[in-house]
Amino acid sequence: MTPQIRRHVWQEMLEHARREYPLECCGLLAGEQEVAESITPATNQLASPNSFSVPAEELFQFFRRLVDSPQRLIGIYHSHPNAPATPSPRDTAEFHYHDVFYWIVSLKDLQPDIRCFRWGRMGFEEIKYVILD
Repeated sequence: MTPQIRRHVWQEMLEHARREYPLECCGLLAGEQEVAESITPATNQLASPNSFSVPAEELFQFFRRLVDSPQRLIGIYHSHPNAPATPSPRDTAEFHYHDVFYWIVSLKDLQPDIRCFRWGRMGFEEIKYVILD
């Protein structure tokens, strides 16, 4: 199934990346089926321009909110302030949620580039997505 993302979630993801520039931003997306309905911006505890880590307490709070919700974790996002919107070797080595979508926001060029990936047999595979109003 093709992943879908609500326009307001897509826009908030981009705005988060711009706010955190020149550092990487990161966050979590929740929804039902393959639709990203809500966004939870997170703190990048590494405060780095080329790596990120979500604090354990923020992950715990996120999953606790989902316990009584029909939503589940369906995506993780982060930015590449000065690199393309493709997974880095570090992204690949440290990716542990193989059943969710992985979004990368690149601010490298004048026009932001937002791409979506899914873990495949040989690593990350880029997949097309649909923005919903």
